[in-house]
Amino acid sequence: MAGLSVARVAAVLCAAAGVVAAMATAASANDSTAELRAGGLHLTRSDAIEMVSEDLYLSTEEVRVRYVFRNITKADVTARVAFPLPDIDGSLLERDVGIASEGANFVDFKTTVDGKPLALDVEMRAVLENGLDVTERVRGAGLPVLPIGEAWFNAVAGLDADLARTLTDEGVLDISLDDSGRKVDYAYPLWTAKTTFHRMQTFPAGQDVVVEHVYKPVVGGTLGSLYSFSRDSYSEDMTAFRAQMDADYCVDTTFTAAERMLDPPGDAPAAFIVERTMGYVLKTGANWARPIGKFHLTIEKDEPNQIISLCMDGLRKTGPTRFEAAFTDFTPTEDIRILMLTPHVIPADPE
Repeated sequence: MAGLSVARVAAVLCAAAGVVAAMATAASANDSTAELRAGGLHLTRSDAIEMVSEDLYLSTEEVRVRYVFRNITKADVTARVAFPLPDIDGSLLERDVGIASEGANFVDFKTTVDGKPLALDVEMRAVLENGLDVTERVRGAGLPVLPIGEAWFNAVAGLDADLARTLTDEGVLDISLDDSGRKVDYAYPLWTAKTTFHRMQTFPAGQDVVVEHVYKPVVGGTLGSLYSFSRDSYSEDMTAFRAQMDADYCVDTTFTAAERMLDPPGDAPAAFIVERTMGYVLKTGANWARPIGKFHLTIEKDEPNQIISLCMDGLRKTGPTRFEAAFTDFTPTEDIRILMLTPHVIPADPE
């Protein structure tokens, strides 16, 4: 995946239409063979199975992906196939997060194989930044591995203060206590929840197998754009933040020019820019015997006046909110990350 921004196309669309926002973290991932090892699920490479095609649809409302796999050997192959979801960390506690549920299947993930629904196993681990797995420590403290929603806040409310201090000393939590020092007012998880769906899958010799996934991406929001705020900030931290965003989403001068157009003129109604981001784990699609034979990508924007930027060559506008790209013999080397900015006008109070 090369570093060409789709902002060139999106900016033209923006100029023709007009412009808003919320910060979203959506995610998905490519199937990959896997094996269960001590400490969790590890992805492995398969030299027996090829991915004939992948058709991927990304929007902030739904992710759909359809694979066609082929066993290129003369014998049936049974392997564990894994689908890693995006990582979830404590930053979502500070956002307006939309999730399908607060359980392990927090994205309402569904799979069919050759058109028939298939039950999946799920693994969720709590991992610190240094790579230390603290899953059992977290669960032993009565905390959910997935640090979001009502279940998290209820668990924190019942957390023993002494245990909370110990977890803080261990680098698992960051806490604040009430004035008495006997009750936890707030707890921020210092781990990342890593979730993977997996299954045992048989690939008959010389045959194609069609696997389809659908799920609701995790979408959060901020009323305002941190990216746009960083543009006029003199803070070194915000300057570094914007530079990192530029690199992550391959932002170019056309996108930044369109971004400035989102700011309302001085006499316009009050407005702000809503910022959304979305991601898809694509690199694991390189874990098959050959490059992906045919890869087709569709990206659906929230609305026509939204501008977007991402690192992907070959995207073309095929509708008011749709962009598509197609490749043959495709080997993904980067995951997909999309930055979206949309203007939102605040209605005037009726007189």
